[in-house]
Amino acid sequence: MEPSKMEVKIISSETIKPSSPTPSHLRKYTLSLLDQKYTPIVVPAILFYERPQGVAPLDMDRLRTCLSQTLTAFYPLAGRAESRDVIICNDEGIPFVEAHVDCELSSVVKSLSSLGSDLRSFYPPRDGLLEGGIQFAIQMNVFSCGGFAFAWYCTHNVTDGTSTANFFRYWTALYAQRSEYAVQDLMDFNSVVTAFPPVPPRVPQEEKPVTTELKPEKQEGQEKEEKKKSSFNFSFQSHIVARSFLIKSKAVAELKAKSVSEEVPYPSRFEAVSAFLWKSIVSSSTTEGKTMINMPVNLRPRVDPPLPLDSVGNIFENALVQSEKKAELHEFVARIRGSISKMKDFATEYQGEKREEAKDAHWKRFIKAVIECKGKDAYVISPWYKSSGFTDIDFGFGTPIRVVPMDDVVNHNQRNTIMLMEFVDSDGDGFEAWMFLEEECIKFLESNPEFLAFASPNF
Repeated sequence: MEPSKMEVKIISSETIKPSSPTPSHLRKYTLSLLDQKYTPIVVPAILFYERPQGVAPLDMDRLRTCLSQTLTAFYPLAGRAESRDVIICNDEGIPFVEAHVDCELSSVVKSLSSLGSDLRSFYPPRDGLLEGGIQFAIQMNVFSCGGFAFAWYCTHNVTDGTSTANFFRYWTALYAQRSEYAVQDLMDFNSVVTAFPPVPPRVPQEEKPVTTELKPEKQEGQEKEEKKKSSFNFSFQSHIVARSFLIKSKAVAELKAKSVSEEVPYPSRFEAVSAFLWKSIVSSSTTEGKTMINMPVNLRPRVDPPLPLDSVGNIFENALVQSEKKAELHEFVARIRGSISKMKDFATEYQGEKREEAKDAHWKRFIKAVIECKGKDAYVISPWYKSSGFTDIDFGFGTPIRVVPMDDVVNHNQRNTIMLMEFVDSDGDGFEAWMFLEEECIKFLESNPEFLAFASPNF
């Protein structure tokens, strides 16, 4: 059956609650400084799984039971966000939808780019995720062949990518009866709060001056332009589209070789590929000047002492990387290396008595950098490393054959974002780059032989 003719039929829709009540002394969870830093946003992802020969079909009742047990261990995720400072752990649970898809999994995976709005039918409703304080929503879509698509939304209130992957790995380990976790053990939500204590909640009026202090030097007759810049409001008329490109193992090795310099004699695979994507994107610009990227960096190993790898929270900070747009590949690599190397210092500052000032100072640096490149040439490169665990979300069917970090709509939160995922094929380790860019930039990349020499279209 053609994907355009498929039907996603909802079998059931319910709320899964923890298998055991949260103890009374844990009913109010105060978010850490790192959690407080970020405004909640809805993050989508869908993972596609083939059903191997001889493997039993998904047992939906067991999935529900194991999810209920998982929510007991990850108790704040079954609660409701009362504010940007507190989650009430009231065990209200998370939405869980079961659906059947009347076509083969392979026909959908091969035609993802033509699905359009049909991709949204694989996802649960978004209702209540932000306004209702819900942390997660899940939909399991079973195809006629026995394969399935596991789609979710999360709100980033208290989970970064590593925490989200750990949540799903715990659930799937219980379901597949693997021994990574002991049932009912409470996960570590305390380490991040101890390492990065929260700051007192602010009233909204106190947050307003943060950007006004960053106004550019006053020039006669430019008050309106100044106001526009200082308020961080940039108007973009271009349509934002999503595309996926594969950078295979051989291309990665070539990019590493091209990235070598005295400053960075041994660039990493990630540094080389990130610099290549950044340089390629800004090459579409017709103007000179500055460009910047934000790169989320895991702070767990950078804290002294290091935090447990399974500690839960938004335990990351964005490395702010700036460069001239006309820089060479090895120069982009050096900028990336230099900025990431400073993240241990940020972790130390955020743990000190002046952590609130450090948080504000980092935010001001970010705003200033965006203003300097007029917003248009500001990007995010977000790595989904194999080590983060997303490719280890295994229900007993093996690892996912495809990961798609979007639903049917490319929203403003995804603008100028590149999600960089590692994959393994017969040739070795490579990267898939999901790029959410202005349509003009995508067209430039798709017709640029220098870019296509290393990257091949995949969506």
